[in-house]
Amino acid sequence: MNDDLDRALRGTLTTAAREAPGVEPDLLERVERGHRRRRRRRTSAAALAVAVVLGGTGAAGVAVRSGEDAPDVAVPGKLKPISPKELGTPVKVRERWPAAVRSVPRELPDGRALHPVTVLDGDTLVGATEASLQVPDQLWSYDLGTRKATAITDVVVPRGSKIFASDFTVGRGQVIWWLSYRVDGRDTVEIWGAPLAGGAARKLIAMPGSSLSTLLIDGDSIVWGMGDGVYKAPLSGGAPEEIPGTGGFGIVSWPWIGSPASRGDTVGDIMYRSLRNVRTGERRGAGLAPFKGAWSCGVTWCVGSPARGVTYHRDMATAVQRRDGKAGRLLPFDNFMGPVRGLVYGRFLPLFPEGPGTKHHILYDVKTGTLLDTGIRRYNEVMGRGRNDRDPQHFFMNKDGTTLLDLSKIR
Repeated sequence: MNDDLDRALRGTLTTAAREAPGVEPDLLERVERGHRRRRRRRTSAAALAVAVVLGGTGAAGVAVRSGEDAPDVAVPGKLKPISPKELGTPVKVRERWPAAVRSVPRELPDGRALHPVTVLDGDTLVGATEASLQVPDQLWSYDLGTRKATAITDVVVPRGSKIFASDFTVGRGQVIWWLSYRVDGRDTVEIWGAPLAGGAARKLIAMPGSSLSTLLIDGDSIVWGMGDGVYKAPLSGGAPEEIPGTGGFGIVSWPWIGSPASRGDTVGDIMYRSLRNVRTGERRGAGLAPFKGAWSCGVTWCVGSPARGVTYHRDMATAVQRRDGKAGRLLPFDNFMGPVRGLVYGRFLPLFPEGPGTKHHILYDVKTGTLLDTGIRRYNEVMGRGRNDRDPQHFFMNKDGTTLLDLSKIR
């Protein structure tokens, strides 16, 4: 087996493993709830079986019913104030989980800057070079063991480009991205792709519009959010199709979608108050304690932050609470960077608390209630939510080099 074929095979197997459905949050609790529900309603088993069969292909195929309210949730508990002393000293991620933080090359052997996309199997870095600022021109595969770089494909820049190649996404042995341009007064969005093993890029999908969000690969389908709905198309290319019943929804953590998909700025607003699973049809609501701010929710956890018309001071607290109303807390710091968009990897809140360690990127682990010091120095970078909440990899490019933070390694 030659080196190129071996590398392509390793990348394909690894990306397939990364696409495999992870353990859903609160799995054991949901199994128990389902057991109790089946005892009460035996007739629901047949409908559930149909949903599982339809959704088991890996593609987004189950119609989501629209116009239904989210199911009732438990009465929320109060938000418990947490003192700085209770937070304790941040745990050093590099010492506790050495595999979670690692350095990767910031340039190709020829000296060109390499902007990372993903690390596939522990020793293959996929990245992009740029012709000019934020204008990608080539995609590369970089073997971290041999230090050998191989061109994957050239990135096309259409006439009238407004948004250049963005949100590079890897899966099923392919890399895809989107771009937009305006010609003759008409905006167009296109999705392009190329094989990871190398080859010419080709246009897969074209549609009217100026941008899209949360581009991902699900089985043999491409899935993305656009405007007020969620769409899909074959990975091989073809006409886009809106997934029925997703109007007003955005992708939260695939296959979960949520509504409303935009963050409100008034007290009591809850982004993604209602969740739906496009594969199983399961729905979840959010029951949260009163808080002088607006909320942004993931599949399990919600974060409360400043809202319009409320005056905040240095002692303002950030709120975190499970969407089922449990484990509510008021944290003793303000994210001075502005409204919190949500957690990263469904579990970690980037923050800037006062006190030791603030020269580094600090995370608050909502699951364990501890602070984590990544050891990665801050240079005005913002660590926000990735294109898909299931993606644990975050890259930091600064004068110290390029550092990968892999949140999946934190147990």
